Amino acid sequence: MKTASRFLFLATLGLLSTASAQLAEEYRPWTNTAGKQIEATLVSVDAAAKTLKIKMKDGREFDVPIASLSPADFEYAKARYAAMQAAPGAPVAPMPATAPAAAPGAPAAKTPAAKVASKPAPPRPAIAIIPASKFKAPGANDYLGGIQKVRPRLIHNAAGWGYLKGQIATDPVLAKMLEALKASGEDLLQDPGLTRINGDTGGEGPKAIYRMGLLGALHYGDGDLKWQDKGMQELIALTDKVSFRDWHPELIDNVADMVVATCLGYDWFYAALNAQQKTEIRTYLAQKGIDALIAHLEGEPIPETAKGVSGGQAEPVKAKGGTKKAANKEDDKLPPDSKHMAAASALLIAAICMVDDDPAIAKKAADAGSKVFGKGLERFAPAGVWPEGLQAGEDVMDYIAMLAQSRKAAAGNDLGISLVEGIPQFGVARMHLIGPSGQTFNFGDSKGAASTRPWIATWLCGVHGNPGIRAVAASGKQAVSSSYFGQVGHFLYYNPHAAGDGTADSLDYSLPGGVIAATRSGWEKADYFIAVKGGDNADHTAQLDIGSFVLEAGGQRWGIELGVDSERATGLEVKPGGDRTKRFELYLENTLGQNTLVIDGNQDLEAKAKVLVGASSLEKGLAVVDMTDAYGKAAKDVHRGALVVRGTKPYAVIQDDLVIKTTQTITWSMHTKAEIAADGAKATLTQGGKTLIATIVSPAGATFSSGTPPEPSNAQSRDLVKEKVNILKVALADAKGPQSLCITFALDEAPAHTPTPVATWVPKK
Repeated sequence: MKTASRFLFLATLGLLSTASAQLAEEYRPWTNTAGKQIEATLVSVDAAAKTLKIKMKDGREFDVPIASLSPADFEYAKARYAAMQAAPGAPVAPMPATAPAAAPGAPAAKTPAAKVASKPAPPRPAIAIIPASKFKAPGANDYLGGIQKVRPRLIHNAAGWGYLKGQIATDPVLAKMLEALKASGEDLLQDPGLTRINGDTGGEGPKAIYRMGLLGALHYGDGDLKWQDKGMQELIALTDKVSFRDWHPELIDNVADMVVATCLGYDWFYAALNAQQKTEIRTYLAQKGIDALIAHLEGEPIPETAKGVSGGQAEPVKAKGGTKKAANKEDDKLPPDSKHMAAASALLIAAICMVDDDPAIAKKAADAGSKVFGKGLERFAPAGVWPEGLQAGEDVMDYIAMLAQSRKAAAGNDLGISLVEGIPQFGVARMHLIGPSGQTFNFGDSKGAASTRPWIATWLCGVHGNPGIRAVAASGKQAVSSSYFGQVGHFLYYNPHAAGDGTADSLDYSLPGGVIAATRSGWEKADYFIAVKGGDNADHTAQLDIGSFVLEAGGQRWGIELGVDSERATGLEVKPGGDRTKRFELYLENTLGQNTLVIDGNQDLEAKAKVLVGASSLEKGLAVVDMTDAYGKAAKDVHRGALVVRGTKPYAVIQDDLVIKTTQTITWSMHTKAEIAADGAKATLTQGGKTLIATIVSPAGATFSSGTPPEPSNAQSRDLVKEKVNILKVALADAKGPQSLCITFALDEAPAHTPTPVATWVPKK
């Protein structure tokens, strides 16, 4: 198949929406590029989506990407398509060439009449991913080398701001964003400004980033001097000892955000500051911010200069955190968590910001930040999933974006940060880990199931291309109390790839050696979706949740992740290398609170699990997670398979195959907000006006039961009964030897499913 021929065919398709003129059915073998063959007839061509619809003799229909056709099938389809155009009833009216992208949470229109005006994203750029094993983490001198001594240089330089402002006149979406930002800015002008919140909760940092980001975007995007004046007021207040005696030095994440906000303001409003103001800001930043973050990263006591003096006190207020850890070389081997990555990123942003005005503090910040940042960057490899969860991954990626963009703006390159294995994959993984309902796979210590920093997708599109998400759109104004960038982020990172609709390459996402897999029946809101995880129980922020999954169908999330316990729950917070005994007494953190198997108590605290294999075809998508390490004392060869069968009657399957060493009870659990009616091997779940039928296909004689979570183990924990959480359970008592528990899920009626061993789901080559 010549590329030119394929291109011409696709270009011709772009003139029409669909072709489905009635010709006599013509069944023939169809072979995709992977060698899979089925017998079917061509039903229609959807030019907008660049897919064919084919039908098998049993009536099942499938949408096939034109790009996946074998050369012979492509030539046949082209000829058949021409015959359809010549047949009576063939459509002739010109239609949009591209349908709205089939993106998570944003289903494609079902008919041409329902389509909205849109444009396709440009082709993804060719990128050279740097293998994690070959990536040499940049050092302090690398980050500071080549910095142009001009302002602004954080996120955008003058040319970058100029380009962005120039696009406003020609891009209606960007223009609408600016109008919404101006409306938000008008509200902010009436707000007196941030002051330190007393107590140990902090919370000013995220708000400071939003306010500084908004005012900076308006200063350069709109140009009215009132935005600069307000920005200067906010910046001076952040570093004023009356408004902020300190930045809560015991809270590493709050300090990191205050450092970022202050650096953005210092850089963006630099020309309006006098020499004394610049000196005072730098001094405060160094003492209250940079020194505190370095102490956290190096395990040293928080310096006294980082602690503020409260009214009427002669000595600094004692901070709760920052006591020196016992000397332990093993601590240096522990991977950074999301908070440490925020701190490291903030230090490197500060270094880029201050390198010419205060070289000594810039070098000090870069030294500490670079030692941590490179190690953390590699945690996204190989599949683009941050081990602590998607929300934590978005948090980390937000700081990576600010740092990478700032380094590019200041020196012309980002030292390869955006191309390290795992970073380019993050955008694809993120897309696949958002279910049809728009909820994320919120495993681990996530707070809710919403995407918390969606503007990260806009930045990722600009660097790696659009993986298949809808074009970014303008929204309304934001509240004065907003945290982090919000719509400001979409504005700052706006680019052609994010401005157009993308097309996903696959319905499935799995990478052998990765920790997450997802599969679905389609991109519509009502489609089926399963995401399942492996993971590393040894991580100090991990739940004992290897094998946990979420399940969606009919626009409802049936299998839910419970997320993190209350932040005040006793034992929840554990420092790297600390004792996690109390943490795993909490239901939400131990194995009982997960959608997985319980065999002889909690999973092994040091267990690791990865995706063993995955496969995608017209008929189904699947993945297998090797959970053996989590149950090594009680079982062997523990494999969890997740399967979505596609077609006219789709359904989902969770199957666990394992070998029990000594007689044990195996308990299978799925937490849900649905009402459960268990009846032997069948359970009926009802929620949101929908009905899901769960069926135990094997072993024979196994039955469902239902229950509720236990009462909270301490007064500070979440009460899941009040949250109306139910549990669907299967208990296999006195199990020994080979076991296979296969459960299907389908809307309204049970499917006809014949189980096969998980080991045979993907044929060996």
